Amino acid sequence: MKPSDCLETTVEANVSPAVAATDSNRIDESALKLGLLEHELTWDEQAALLDATVDHPLVQRYPLSVEYQAAFLKYIIAHLSNMNVEHHDRMYENYCAMLSPGTDLPLDDPSIGLSYKHYELPHGQGVISLKESGAFVSDGTTGLCSWQAAKALCEHISNNRDDFHGRNILELGSGVGLSGIYLAKCYEPSIIVMSDCHSSVLTALKENVRLNFPNAAPVECDNPLVSLLLDSGNTLIGVMDLDWQYISASNLSQLIEPDVIVAADIVYDHTLFPALLSTLNYIFCLSNNRCKFVLACTERNQDTLNEFLQLLITAKFRINEEAVSPSRHFHWDSSASTIRIFTISRAFS
Repeated sequence: MKPSDCLETTVEANVSPAVAATDSNRIDESALKLGLLEHELTWDEQAALLDATVDHPLVQRYPLSVEYQAAFLKYIIAHLSNMNVEHHDRMYENYCAMLSPGTDLPLDDPSIGLSYKHYELPHGQGVISLKESGAFVSDGTTGLCSWQAAKALCEHISNNRDDFHGRNILELGSGVGLSGIYLAKCYEPSIIVMSDCHSSVLTALKENVRLNFPNAAPVECDNPLVSLLLDSGNTLIGVMDLDWQYISASNLSQLIEPDVIVAADIVYDHTLFPALLSTLNYIFCLSNNRCKFVLACTERNQDTLNEFLQLLITAKFRINEEAVSPSRHFHWDSSASTIRIFTISRAFS
């Protein structure tokens, strides 16, 4: 397969953004999936490779991390050298530019390491571009990067379209917005409200929503906790500061009565469980227990997850564990962590 045949539609999903780390093993895996190095690359094919990756207009406008781009180019250059293939001049020009001291990304706050990732959506549904951090913890929060479970949740959503299409959806712990923006772009919910409570996360979330819905019209909202409300034509898209400890004071019902709640990687700290459980009780009461909660978790500590599940059972919730869909469209390292997905409901009152 020639690079020019495959890169145009796969650079966003498979070469750069879906791989958060910069280690050569992951770059090698991405390159092999694309068949980039199965034969010697001609000068024109190298140019096509650059045009579809580091020089792609999307990457130029919304750059990935310099470290990742440099590691990618270093890997390609090394393989071309091993094949005794002459390198395109632009390979070295790009690589050297990235190694230059003082190379900065044009971002609002480079001190916390934000850069862009681009996720190609299944079925030709476009691209999601997100500004996020490459670090697990940035600016005192874990919410500035897309976690494994968020990608698994997106995969689950793509295989269960009818459960989400046209619904009223509330997302808890939205982070930088991968799952919520995917739902808003591809499943035409009547309304989707993405929520978090950390100021840096909410700032990044609002920027990412605006970035992915540039033509959506602003809508006035009286709720001071709603910092952004847009009308995309088919969907109302909201961003809300929702602190679980003060859920009863949120006036959430004025904005949405959810049919579906979604969340990814919010079950990791048992000290948050009482507030999370109160939030779920509050939201389920809004819908007379007719909504459902789809929860994706990375099982880091089995005891912690089991503690939360037992709290749900004690509170009369019903838990159904779903099969985790294979990583087809949203790529995560399934060998490095165990993802579990649950659908949580309650008997109608």
